[in-house]
Amino acid sequence: MGFMDKLKEIGSKVGDTVGTGLNTATDNVKKMQEKARLNKEISQLEADINGAYISIGKKCMEERPDDADFAEFYEVIKADNAKIEDLNVQLTALEDKVVCKNCGASVAREAKFCDKCGAKVEIPAPVVEEETEKVVCPTCGESVAAGSKFCEKCGAALVSEEKEEE
Repeated sequence: MGFMDKLKEIGSKVGDTVGTGLNTATDNVKKMQEKARLNKEISQLEADINGAYISIGKKCMEERPDDADFAEFYEVIKADNAKIEDLNVQLTALEDKVVCKNCGASVAREAKFCDKCGAKVEIPAPVVEEETEKVVCPTCGESVAAGSKFCEKCGAALVSEEKEEE
């Protein structure tokens, strides 16, 4: 066997090995793609099932609001909805918006009508904090509300006027 024949034989073996490796890699990529597709389909079906559970719960709450078996869940839902409403009010205040009393949408403070439902926007009156009587902390000089027992800044005990008069 000549040199060229040996070279051809080695080349053939290398080609077979590379071909086998490519076929294995291609098969692995196909398997990974199929696994990803199946996992995506499973996730979508699980999301659909969870959506159905949510719909069942909403319908149950609407149709049986006084059902004692679900009272604990209803209370959690009501409390969380109240918290969400409060947080949304805080968000709209930060965005310089107001909440539409009719539909609950966030509306620009300067708008006269809600752009979601068309209701007239009522701008709430600004909350004015009452001026409370203040005293000065003898330790740090901070202004503190009268009647406080301790300074909010330095923690020093404050002497009340009643004790001073005794």
